Amino acid sequence: MKIGIGIDTGGTYTDAVVYDFDTASILGSAKALTTKDDLSIGILNALDGLSYDLLQKAEIISLSTTLATNACVEDRGGRAKLIFFGGDKKVIDENGSRYGLPPSGDMYIQESYTNFSGETAQEPDWELFKEEIKNGYDCFDGVGIIEMNAMKNGAATEKKAKALFNERYNIPVICGHELFSELNSLQRGASTLLNARLFPVIKEFLEAIKKSVSERKIDATLIIVRSDGSMMDEKFASVRPVETLLCGPAASTIGGHSLCREKNSIIIDMGGTTTDIALVRDNLPVTVVDGVSIGKWKTFVNGLYVKTFGLGGDSAVHYDSRRIFLEDYRVVPLCVAADQYPVVIDNLRGLLNKKRKHTMFLYEHFTLIKDIKDSPLYTDEEKGFCRALTDRPLMLEEAATILDKDIYNLNIDRLIKDGVVQICGLTPTDIMHIRGDFNRYSKEASMLGAEFAAFNLGISIEDLCDRVYIEAKRKIYMNVVKIALENKYPHYMKGGIGAEVERIINEGFESARKGNKDNLINIGFNTEFTLVGIGAPIRVFLDDVADMLNTKAFIPENYEVANALGAIVGNVSATHTIEIRPMSDAGGIIGYTVYGNDGRRNFKERTDAETFAISEAKDGARVEATNRGAKGDITVTYNIESEEAEAKDCNIYLGTTVTAHAVGASGF
Repeated sequence: MKIGIGIDTGGTYTDAVVYDFDTASILGSAKALTTKDDLSIGILNALDGLSYDLLQKAEIISLSTTLATNACVEDRGGRAKLIFFGGDKKVIDENGSRYGLPPSGDMYIQESYTNFSGETAQEPDWELFKEEIKNGYDCFDGVGIIEMNAMKNGAATEKKAKALFNERYNIPVICGHELFSELNSLQRGASTLLNARLFPVIKEFLEAIKKSVSERKIDATLIIVRSDGSMMDEKFASVRPVETLLCGPAASTIGGHSLCREKNSIIIDMGGTTTDIALVRDNLPVTVVDGVSIGKWKTFVNGLYVKTFGLGGDSAVHYDSRRIFLEDYRVVPLCVAADQYPVVIDNLRGLLNKKRKHTMFLYEHFTLIKDIKDSPLYTDEEKGFCRALTDRPLMLEEAATILDKDIYNLNIDRLIKDGVVQICGLTPTDIMHIRGDFNRYSKEASMLGAEFAAFNLGISIEDLCDRVYIEAKRKIYMNVVKIALENKYPHYMKGGIGAEVERIINEGFESARKGNKDNLINIGFNTEFTLVGIGAPIRVFLDDVADMLNTKAFIPENYEVANALGAIVGNVSATHTIEIRPMSDAGGIIGYTVYGNDGRRNFKERTDAETFAISEAKDGARVEATNRGAKGDITVTYNIESEEAEAKDCNIYLGTTVTAHAVGASGF
């Protein structure tokens, strides 16, 4: 047998499968809670649910994770800074936020003297650069460096800035040219900064994997899924973690499709933190056109077309005076927290006995995840809050009392954002325990939390449960319709779904849910694509959503671990693009410039320029595939696209793009 192991570490659960490549079948699967304070514990627990003998026979371990995805959705990750040569502060401040960039004041910006054609009038002020990076960078987990026109001059400025930075600091640093070749400097800058923010996220994950594999004495090659569903080796992933941006959703899409084999499907993967929706049309996953967008970030990462939004079994259930809503972020379910800390039940009982309503969610608890007592990055108040949580989780009022603060002036947002402190609260998972749809943890804690919420809203626990389920179905329905509209109408793909259309989609949901028929006009949406559900919580909601869309739902065997399956079936691929641009004078075109791998090169004849560009593109794709972990024979293909504009009596040549695509095995 040729055996592989697929492991997917999500925000809530870690899944593992043993896969037989000869028979294309799953030989075993296991699921364990993801342990954020030490990821290796959850990974080991998942591995221990598989056959030890089969684990020893494994020759390859393929990984996927939603940790990067969740970090973007929840706006978390490491601390990073962008160094931007040629950045215009006004342009950055007016437009940068559309891509996820911070204000210009949070970057290091220096003048660049490289023009759009790649010619450099003079070098940047390197002595000034060395002086200004002397201090203030030790606190960062990563640094990104870009230059406005780097792709036109072989990225000479980026390369030198990186070398100078590395002379002073032992901090991971990445340049824009190492990641992407597109020209939009704001989008390239955002992609590079995000890569720097994800350095510690992927480092922690890979270290946990290596520790777990070593402890179970598994001798196998490690590879990891990219956002487009292809593979890369772990060395490549550690340098380019932004490539893992949608690797969890990509693995889910591939795994879900391999389990259901529906020609046209909408694959919905609902985890603990996020839900991912992808399209499969004519048996092929749909891919993005101009880079992956997730959370506030718009990147140049190539990937499958996936809509990721904050909805999972562990989404925080909150409310105001009018309604119940599900937050975009994850909390630890009360039932799970009480299983580990029985004092949670005592605290909830005491809270209910007081019989008082409050605008804040007093049933929520806080637990300590990381020790920061020796860190210089946090205030005395923040460290004091963490000391109070050392022995057990606390509710907000108790923690505030210990610190002699009131609950309104206790500032712990940064601790939560940095993953130092975790909130425990009411979630759909708790509602599932109350309803009997899930029964692994403490139902009593779920009931107590729901009772307090229902008391504050003046409704019954049963009504509360109904409303939470409705909100989960609403989010799924609305995002399924959005992804369908965006893929059907280019206008929505480019500009997004506006508030007015969202209101109409919501009207469609309410009409379908209630079965109302308006005499004047009925609003509804239908699809012939099958809704394929994967991920543990989806079985509770999918049938009703499919009915509302007049289609069928399909939940395949092994749906709970489809993401881990998707991690193990795939290959290594890479794409590399080279541009040709004409050189002109008053009499017309006089030559052609190829922006190659090591800089510009000029040719008199277009055919010679194209021949050189094809060679450069194929070499670049082959090298990139090798860097990502491809072994043995690598197949390389290419295509040429020329751009022309119509003039009054002729066509004007604008340029040519040569794109090479390399595919190879992952070394198995």
